[in-house]
Order: sequence, then structure tokens, then C-alpha cells
Amino acid sequence: MKMLHKLLPVVFALMLVLAGCGTSSNSSSSEENTTDENQSTETAKQNDESAQDDATKEENKQQTSDEESTNDEESTNDEESTNDEESAKQEVNDDSQAESTVSDKEEASTEEENAEAESKGSVEEENTEETAKQTQDEKQAQEVQDKKQAEEESNGTQKTLTYENNGQSVSEKATLTSSDNQGYNVYLLDGFTFSAEEPRKDVITSKQNSDSFMRIEMLGENADMAAEEENVKALAQAVNPDNFKKDENIGLANAVSYTAVLGEDETRFILVKGNTPMKLSIFTKKDGNPAIAPYLAMAKTIATAK
Repeated sequence: MKMLHKLLPVVFALMLVLAGCGTSSNSSSSEENTTDENQSTETAKQNDESAQDDATKEENKQQTSDEESTNDEESTNDEESTNDEESAKQEVNDDSQAESTVSDKEEASTEEENAEAESKGSVEEENTEETAKQTQDEKQAQEVQDKKQAEEESNGTQKTLTYENNGQSVSEKATLTSSDNQGYNVYLLDGFTFSAEEPRKDVITSKQNSDSFMRIEMLGENADMAAEEENVKALAQAVNPDNFKKDENIGLANAVSYTAVLGEDETRFILVKGNTPMKLSIFTKKDGNPAIAPYLAMAKTIATAK
């Protein structure tokens, strides 16, 4: 019994030891399980966090991309808006500049027109004054000429001859010229010359055409007018028997005239009766250069010198 009493404490101690070992083992196992659970929980947590982080990153990335896209769109819109505004401003500036240029041009044009008008007015005024002066000078010169001509006409040295030429009235100055060859006077127009051809014959020649002239042959008081008339007819017939005719009313009093045409030449043979009998032979061109009218005007002025 005493032995039992001695063994009880030992058995009890062993039980405590065994109990302690079981508890320790359970504790250790529990701890390991707890550790495993904790590690699993931690891993899951880490995986969750990692997934959450990835999701967050992806979201942030998407957000960033969206923000960048938004920013790009906003930037593009801002740039387009800015460009539109700048373009609009540039157009306004261009329009303003164009209007300014047009205004400047109009102003310059107006100034030029004003300057031109002033210059034109000045020139017109000068021309008017000059024209008035020329008119006055011409008037004074004409007055002097008329006075001189009147004096010359009064003493018989100058005369104005008027005649019809191609339906127009022509007035020209003529100078008194004397024939020493036949003893008569004639008023000679400025466009002609006078010279003695042979005894009892003189010629008045055109300065414009030396092939055109008038021969003057004075007749005596006792000349046979009938014979002389036949003579002028025979002369015209001798020039061209197929083309000659008697003229009507040549403008000379008491005159008989025949005209012959040969090629481009026209020849008139005229007999003038009356107080100053004479024969005239006038050579002209068919084109009338010069016309016969000036010769007839001078022939009318022929008079015997006193």
C-alpha cells in the first residue's frame, strides 16, 4: 500500500507529462494549422491584393488612357478652336487690311484725280490764255495784212481772186504782173509763175505741176475773128480728132472754147473777142491737178497796159 502511495505521484506526474505532451502536440499541430491557415489567408490576401492592385492598375491605366485621350481630344479641340479663332482673326485682319488698302488706293486715286484735274485745269487755263493770245496776235497780224492788202489794192498791186473749184468757192491773193513782151497786165496767183515764151507769147506755169500751163497770145485790133475761131477749132481737132468738143459757158465773156482729150491730158483752145482780143491755150490733166479754174480766173484780169 505504501508502494502504491509512492507510485501514485509518479503516475500522476507521468499523466501530467503525457497530458502536457498531448497538449503540446495539439498546440503545435494547432499552431501549425493556424500557421498554415494564416499563410493561406495571407497568400489569398496577397493574391487578392495583387489582383486588386492589377485591377486598380488596369483601371488607373484605362483611366489614364481615357484622360490622355480626353486631353488629346481637348487639346485637339483647343488647338482647332485656337486655329479657328486665329484664322478668323487673320481673316478679319486680312479684310481690315484689304479694306485699308482699298481705302488707301481710293484715297490715292482721289488725290491723283484731284491733282490731274488741277493740272488739267491749269493746262486748260494756260491753253486758253495762250489761245487767246494767239487769237489776238493772229487778229492783229490779219489786221496788218488786210491793211497792207487794202493799200496794195488801192494802188492796184494786189487783188483777191475768187473762183469756183469742184463746187467750192476759193479766194486767193494775186499780184499785178506786167508783160513787157506784149504790153498787158495780169494778176498772177501765188501758186504760179509768169514768163515770156517767145515774141508775142507768154506762159503762166503751175508751181505744183510744170506740165500744166496757160499760153497767152495777144491779137491785134484788126484780127479776123472768124478765121481765129476756125483756127482754135482746128488746133483742138489736131490734138485728137476723135475726142474733141466745143465748150459751153467757160466763164469768159465773148469767148469761144474747144477741148481735146488725149490720154491723161486735156487741152483747151480759147478765143477771147472784145476790147482785148487774145488766144489762150490751157494744158491741164484729166484729174484736174491743177484745175482749169485758176487759169480762167487769171485770164479774166488780163488788160492792156496804159
